[in-house]
Parts: sequence; C-alpha cells; structure tokens
Amino acid sequence: MSGITGIFRRDGKDVDPSDIKKMNDKIAHRGPDGSKVWCEGPVAFGHQMLHTTPESLHEILPFEDEESGLVITADARIDNREDLAPKLGIEDNEHVSDSYFILKAYEKWGDKCPEELLGDFAFVIWDKNRKTLFCARDHMGVKPFYYYLSNDIFLFGSEIKSIISAKEVSCILNKNKVAEYMSLLFEDKQNTFYEDIIRLPSANSLSINYADHSKHNYWELDIEKEIKMDSDEEYTRAFLEIFTDAVRCRLRSAFPVGSFLSGGLDSSSIACTAKIILSEEDVQNFHTFSAIFESTPESDEQHFISQVLEEKMFMSHFIKADKLSPLSMIEDVLWHFDEPLYTVNNYIHWHIHKKASETGVKVLLDGLDGDTTLSHGQRFEIDYFKSLKWFKGFKELYLHCKRSKRSILKQHIFPSLILPFIPLFFYNIMRMLRIPIPLEMGTNNFINKKFANETKVKRKVLTHENQFRKARSSKSYHYLLLKRGILQSVLEKTDKSSAAANVETRYPFFDRRLIEFCLALPLDQKINDGWSRIILRRAMKNILPPSIQWRVDKGHLGHNFRKNFLLFEKSVIDDTLFTKTNLIDKCVNIKSVREIYKNYVYDQSISPLPIFGVVTLSIWIQKNFYRFNYD
Repeated sequence: MSGITGIFRRDGKDVDPSDIKKMNDKIAHRGPDGSKVWCEGPVAFGHQMLHTTPESLHEILPFEDEESGLVITADARIDNREDLAPKLGIEDNEHVSDSYFILKAYEKWGDKCPEELLGDFAFVIWDKNRKTLFCARDHMGVKPFYYYLSNDIFLFGSEIKSIISAKEVSCILNKNKVAEYMSLLFEDKQNTFYEDIIRLPSANSLSINYADHSKHNYWELDIEKEIKMDSDEEYTRAFLEIFTDAVRCRLRSAFPVGSFLSGGLDSSSIACTAKIILSEEDVQNFHTFSAIFESTPESDEQHFISQVLEEKMFMSHFIKADKLSPLSMIEDVLWHFDEPLYTVNNYIHWHIHKKASETGVKVLLDGLDGDTTLSHGQRFEIDYFKSLKWFKGFKELYLHCKRSKRSILKQHIFPSLILPFIPLFFYNIMRMLRIPIPLEMGTNNFINKKFANETKVKRKVLTHENQFRKARSSKSYHYLLLKRGILQSVLEKTDKSSAAANVETRYPFFDRRLIEFCLALPLDQKINDGWSRIILRRAMKNILPPSIQWRVDKGHLGHNFRKNFLLFEKSVIDDTLFTKTNLIDKCVNIKSVREIYKNYVYDQSISPLPIFGVVTLSIWIQKNFYRFNYD
C-alpha cells in the first residue's frame, strides 16, 4: 500500500516541480516511510512509500533506469517473481524491488507486460524513447488508479484528492453517478462522482502520447475453459494447492501479518491456512482481528471465532462493533474516500484497520467475497433441467433448500427456471407495474423522478438486471458475478480505509489463478449434495473445525447496523431529511425516504439502507461545497 501521482503535459510544456509536489503531498497519509518526486521536462512522477515487503525496504520510487530510458512509479506487489526472474535475466532477492520487475517486464514485452504479471498493481512508466506514458491496473482492481485527461495534460493518482488539487481540474459533480448511487447501481468501472475524473478499470492498460491515447483490456475470463479431472480428490488437491499459494504469496512481509476473522468459512479458511504456512516457516506471530457484537446476538459469531482460535495458536484482537455507530468517523472517512459511500459495514473495517495498525501489523489478509470466486452454484437448476438429469437436479434442489432454509419456489424455481425464459417485452412490463421480482437488485423509488428521467438511470438498472436474468447456466451466472463492477468499487473503498491506517489489505480469493480455476470447475465441484462452495469445504478437511467447515449460515451484520444507526445517529438523520433537504432534494425522493424513516423508527427490522445512502451523500456534498446544478 503506497501512493502514486503524476503529470504529463501533452502540450509539451515543462512541468512545474511545485505542481507534482502539491499533488504528492495530498496523499502523504498513504506513505509514511518516504516521499519522493521526479521531474523532467513535460513529465513528473510522485510516490509515497509504505514499507510492507522485504524488498520494499530497499526500494526507492520514482525510479529512473538510465540505460533503458524508462522511469517508473508504482503501487505494486508482484507474486510471480520466481517465474519472471529467469525470463527477465534478473535475480529474485530482497534487493530487487517489485517495481524493477515491472520495469524489466515492460522493457521485454512492452504494452503486453501486464499479461505476464501476477499480483496487485497500479503503475505508470514513462518511455523516453517512445515518448509514451504506459499505465496499468491489476486484474481485479485491488490497487486504485484515477486520472484526468485533456488535450493539454494528463494527471493521475492513487486518490482523487491529488488530482483535484491541480488548477486544471474543475470539480463538477457527476449527476449520472449520483443517479446510479441512489438506484443502488454500482456496475460502472470508470466514472467517479467528479465529471472529469476517471478510474482506469481493472485489467486495463492505458497508453498516452502527445497526440493520442488508447485503452486496452489485457485480461478476460475464459467462460469456455473447462477443467476435467478423474475424482473429487483430484479436484480438491488441485484447488488446495492454488488456494494455499494464493495465501502464501500474500504473506510476504517484513512486518507482522494478520487476518480478518469473522468465524465464517472464507475468513477462517484464510486464517488457518496462513497459520499453517507460517508455522512451517517457524513464524509464530500471526494476528487475527475480529468484530464482536455482544449486545446483538443475531450479528455475533464469537462462538465460531473461538473455535478457530482454540484450534491454532493465534494472537487475537477484538473490536466491540456493537458499541460503534455506522457513521463512526464519517467526516474522516469521507475525506479519505473522496466520494460518498453506500458500504454500510465500512465502519467495522475502518476500526479493524486502525486496530491492526496499533498492534504493528502492516499486512492484513481479507476473505472478501469468497462467495463470488467459489460460487454457490446459482442457476444449477437450469443445468440439470437442460441435461435431462431431473431426478438428480430435484434431489440437489431439495437438499440445498433444506440446508439453507430457502424457499424452493420463490428462491429457486421462479428465478432460475421461469424468469430467464420470460421474453424481454413482458419482463419490462412486469418491472413497470412494480411486480415483485426476486433479483439481485431493483429500481427503487428513492430517487427523484425528474432526476431519474434526466439521467436515464432506470434504463441502466434494467439493462443490468436483464443481463443476470438471461443467464441460462450456472457458469454464465458465475461469470457475470465475477465481472461485476461492484467488486472493484468495494476494493477501492477498502483501499482508502486501509491507507488511512497505513495497512495493506490483501485478498487471497481475488487471486487470478484461483478465479480462473473456480470458474472452469464443473457444476458438481461448486454445489453437491446440497452443499454450496463444496470444493473449499472438502479442501479444509483437517484444517478447519468441522462446525465451521460445514457452516451454511453466517452472522447477519444488518441487525447491528439497523439497531445502531437509529441509536447513535437519529439527530443526523433528522437533520438530513427535515432541515438540509436543499442539498439533495433535486436527486432524492425526500417524501419516500421520510416514509421509510417513519416506519424504521417504529420497526428496526426494516432496512434503513436508503436512509444511510441519502445521509452520507448529503454530508459529503455539504463538506465539499460542489455545485449541485441540474438545470
């Protein structure tokens, strides 16, 4: 976790060194271990260093290789150094930085170099010979990359705040992004809440020279790829090997390492696998960080957390999340995020990152969205129906619903065997008539009708819904889940939370090799005998306590959120919905949100999610003084 900034004057003028220093200073919090800028003619790079890996202790960025005429700045961890070293003719030792591997990869493969890299990265290389700037972001978007591009100048940074500090950038609110935010649509991978500031999408590279620029998607999941093995044991061994390596390469650190531990299958698998790896290397200090909810038993998982801690020797740490407000530290959070947030449980991550930093942990493993990588086998009913294996399909459906306590008709038969085959014309009529449809998301009425029409946001929502509706196999559904923009958005938000605490968060379940492997698995390795994520369950035999290995439920953090949001923030909610409505009334259906609030006050089982979104949007606009002009 470091920070990068840069300027490329496409008009050919020299960069003023004070401009790059100003940009770099704006993200000083990302790198307490060193700050440096490089400036030459029309190009300038900045870097804020956070030491995490052993190699980073010897790394100085920006770095200029005079022999090749290349200059690099990077926020990166490269995991396939051992494989790259002989191909690049360099040594793999702690005196050779990850950024040097990237630079040499570019020297050898040019614009195709990201295809050869494994890990999390955002980097920019100035090629003096080609007079070209080359930028790239990792496969899933773990490392952030924002930029501003005009005919005269190109600006980039790890955070938006460094870019809007430049005099060339006007802070114009992006009303389309606001509309998507209010419609719970987080699929766009490029736009931000600032009209002219763009995100480089995950798995993309960008080449820029004085006259032209081009973007390239260098990696795509192969939906046609299939893995065929002879037995469940063989699949399990192959999965465990990849999963273990995904954890191992993310343990590379010069400082104490820790992991989130919720007591669920994903976080417990990572923590226990990491502990085994470190024990083999005779490293005893491995930390776990858990949120506990003693006053909210529906959210509390201490029973399962304690079982993991009993099995292994961990240094455990806890935060009492039931004592925290969902808007805890909201002004600091919004300053770091540069945008409003809809991630209601961010406050838990915020305090865990802070706790990790206080204990000296600089690297934190996170089991974020193992569900998506592994797949629950959604739409498996269609696969069995089309293959005429109806008896096996019904047995799978019966067992799965029995274990997960789900409705066969509402949560399986209708969304899987009826909805995908409804013609689009009739589907759109159902949506217009507000007929309840059990989909992942739906257009709500929290958005101002005039604003919704102006931004055409309902069409975007319907397009996204229809994508998933038309998925007529488990694999195609899995593929769509892995490509969702919300994954990149959540990673970007978590990055800001981590950076605020000088901690680097790493995600084993977002390892490219693991994702490719899981997508290519046959259906019976995703769901079998009613057990979803079956391959991880099998792989964790003798690693996890059986009670966690075969868990089908998880603690519902929503209970704590619903209780504490009203308990701690009633005055803020009242202020937003009844006093400062002028900040949001052009985009929000205030009457509708007030009605939800009224019901929520008397019944905390009602979700206050739209209220939370409206409140954070209002606070963000109030604190940033941007013009909210829709005329």
